Amino acid sequence: MKKGFTLVELLAVIVILGLITSITVPIITGAINDSKAKAYEEQIKLIIDAGRNYMSNHANELPNSSSNKIISIETLKIEGYLTNKDIKNPIYESSSTDEKKKCQYLDGSIIITYQNNKYNYTYENKVAC
Repeated sequence: MKKGFTLVELLAVIVILGLITSITVPIITGAINDSKAKAYEEQIKLIIDAGRNYMSNHANELPNSSSNKIISIETLKIEGYLTNKDIKNPIYESSSTDEKKKCQYLDGSIIITYQNNKYNYTYENKVAC
């Protein structure tokens, strides 16, 4: 009596493993992409909160009804409102192209606009990449 597996049994196991892989890989990839998108949204919220903190300490710079205030992310870093010197872009994927390398770190500004209420301002992000 011979011990071992037949060729049919081995092929069946390989086919089953292939099916399991073809089902799970897209699901895992989607979950990773969703988590990157959520991390990006959280980074934007962090930047906007830093802009609000900046404006609460610089109330004399709040815009009036005829103007906007623009605060750059670089200013928030220099002033210490953002603790990370380089705010990484969670959606960034490494590549050798120069355009992709520019998007490795978030940059841009926050626009603060006066609304028709004395204490109501909107904070809009203009984040690059």
